Formats: sequence, C-alpha cells, structure tokens
Amino acid sequence: MEFINKTIIRGEKTDLDNIRKVLGALGDPHLKIKTVHITGTNGKGSTAAFAASILTELGYKTGLFTSPHLIDVRERIKVGGENIGRQEFCAAVGSAAAAYEALKIEPSFFELMLVVASLYFYAEKCDFVIAEVGIGGRLDSTNVLNGAVCSITGVDFDHIEYLGGTLREIAREKTAIVKPGSVLTVNVEDDGLYDFIEKEAFERKAARVTRTGDSVGGRVLSVNTGGTDFVIDSPSLKEKRFHVPLIGDYQFQNARCAIGIIEELQTAGLIKIDCESVERGFVKTFWPGRFELFKKDGAFIVLDGAHNVNGMTGFVRNLKTLFGGLKIRAIISILSNKQYDQMLGIISGAVDELIIVGINNIKKKSVEVNSLVENAKKYHDNVICLSDVKTALQYVSKSGNFDLSCVTGSLYLVGEARERLLSRSGRYAGKVECVNYESCFKA
Repeated sequence: MEFINKTIIRGEKTDLDNIRKVLGALGDPHLKIKTVHITGTNGKGSTAAFAASILTELGYKTGLFTSPHLIDVRERIKVGGENIGRQEFCAAVGSAAAAYEALKIEPSFFELMLVVASLYFYAEKCDFVIAEVGIGGRLDSTNVLNGAVCSITGVDFDHIEYLGGTLREIAREKTAIVKPGSVLTVNVEDDGLYDFIEKEAFERKAARVTRTGDSVGGRVLSVNTGGTDFVIDSPSLKEKRFHVPLIGDYQFQNARCAIGIIEELQTAGLIKIDCESVERGFVKTFWPGRFELFKKDGAFIVLDGAHNVNGMTGFVRNLKTLFGGLKIRAIISILSNKQYDQMLGIISGAVDELIIVGINNIKKKSVEVNSLVENAKKYHDNVICLSDVKTALQYVSKSGNFDLSCVTGSLYLVGEARERLLSRSGRYAGKVECVNYESCFKA
C-alpha cells in the first residue's frame, strides 16, 4: 500500500512513454487480449458496464477496467462482474512495483492501476477486456491499449483545461484512441461534429466508422424507481424490449452504445449474439452511484455522481420526472475543475434545500466550501453549509419534512455517502434498502 499511496501523492501524468516501457518489461500483457476501448464525456462507464455484462452472459470471460472507484480501489478491476481478489491485487501491484523500480520510473496512480489490471486480465486468460478512458483519450494511460472496437459515447464540455475549449478540440482528443484497423462507433447527434470525428478516425487508419444512431435504433418505454425499460432495434435484435436496473432516460443511449459495440464484435466474427444472453446481461448490470436509489424509514436517498453540466442536466430531468411534487433536498460538492456555477444553478431549480459539504478524500481538488455556498446563494434561498457528507447524512436523518435527499456533484462525494449508507455498523446499519438493485450490499 505504501507504493500505491506514493502514486496518489504524485498526481497524474500526461505521458505514455513510461507506461509503455513498464508494460514492455512485463511482456506487454495488454496487447495479448482483445480490447474494447470506450471514451466519452458522459455515459462511458455505464456503456462499459453494459457491454461487459452482456459479453459475460454470452459466455466470454470479460475483464472490466473503470474509474474512479467509489469505496474500494479493487472496484476498478473486475472479471465476470467480480472485483479482483485482495491476494491477486497485491501480487499484481508487487509485480508492477518491481518493474517500475527496476526501470527507475515513478508511476501515477491511474497508470499503476492500468498495469495491475493488464497483468490480472492476462493471468485470468480473459477473452475480452472492456476499458474505460480516464480523461479524454490521446494522453490517457489507457491509450496504450489497441482497441479492436473503440467507442465515443458522446462529446460535451468537461476537463477543458486538458482537452480544449471547443467541441472539435475535445472530439479530436477522444478520437485519438483509434488505432490502425480499429472500428469506431460514435454516438453524437450533430452532423458536423460526426463528420469531423469520422475524418479524424480515418486519418488514424480506422477500418470503419459507424454512427450509433444509424446502426442501432429504439426508444425509451418507461423510467421508474425499478430501472429503465426500452426497445432496441439493431441488425441482431429486431424491436426487442429490455430492462436495466439503472435509472434514467439517458441509460437508453448508453445501452444503445453498448449494443453498437456488441454488433461490431459480431461483424468482426469475434462473438455470436443471442437475445436471451443480451437480456440477462442488461438485467444483471451493476453500476452503483449512478441514480442509485435507497429507501430509509419511508424516505428516499438518491446517489448520483453527476459531475458536469450535461450530467447534472440529465440527473435533474429524471429527478423531476420521478419525484416531481415531492420535497427534495440535495447534498452537494463539486470539484474545482468543473463548471460548478452552472451545475449549482441547474440543481437549485429542482430542490427545496441545498446542503453544501466538503469532500474528505480529495480536498485539493474540491471547491472551497465557502465559495460553493456563495455561488449557491445566487440561485437558492435555502442553503446550508456542513463540514462533510457524514455530518450531512446525520442532519438529514434527524430533520424531517423532506421526502427525498440526493447526494450529487461528484463521484468522490457519492463514494463517501455510499460507504456510510452501507456500513455494517452505525446509524444506518440494517435500515437501508436499495430499491433498484437486488442487493444494496453488493460492491
């Protein structure tokens, strides 16, 4: 753990040379497994989770690499839906650390996790790896991977200090995950932006570029507290109805992206699709912290990691659809590199009380609480400031008159809240029911 802790203190890097050297010294395990590489401003994690679950149900041993984790670092690395074991995690960290030290290279935390994941997936003899980009694509550590299928789930404004201030600049960074021979699926509505991405991809020698909206149709049927129902219409799935436990109309878009990926894998002759396995894959998808709904003493608690303007807009839209007319409070904190003023304005229109808190595990990146409070007061008359999410949840449990509380603005904040809600001891032990998943204690 000391080696890992040093990487966290060190911060992130924007150079792929070091990770290539280390993976080369370890035998390039990342190049020995068929990979699906997914980027996008929003929805890439849900898309990755859907695709991995479907491939698992189709009978393929599938690794899943995502970020960030909510509670346990091992959440980032899964095979068959299960976290990497503690023993396997420690062994892989040890192997990676030895390689870094031999080469006299200091890794970032994210870089180290990808090396650990690559070693584990290779040792487990995975048939496929689904890898979610951390930020952007071009300089992200995952860009050492060679995606047979690459996917862009959407392009919007986020991380503009790294990716650029225009949609085309951001799209160029994301399209850079394409390798010669890759197939790229793109989920963007704007024709001009799609044409730009297509041109960029072919310049990178993509084998084919497909637009998700053209190849996979369908529609949302319903969104309720048990999840989302929709119809998918694709070459292998003609007007088929599916259910996912993830709540939100936008989950249809994410599911459609996943099906676009699965269809391309079949076109390449790598898999065989059957509807029943796809249905099971959707139903079994577990992706916590994204409109995850809990119930305690008759009141609802929603955890949603909406961390940018687009994500907050979607969250609020579905919050109003499902709980319009109820009295709602929000516990919120936002990282300093986000468009927090706009996000506060969006959430303020949907809630009756705003509780501003700090984030304990990422203080250097979170906006100063006082600054958030001052910005929030521009949009809302009922703003409260509390030290952290623990204090906020205690306040919520003692003060009545509200039907629903939501924790949002950052996945790091959601992780803290989820850990406290699911704690085996303390105020919430045995009293919290997860509504949209079979077991709220799955992690």
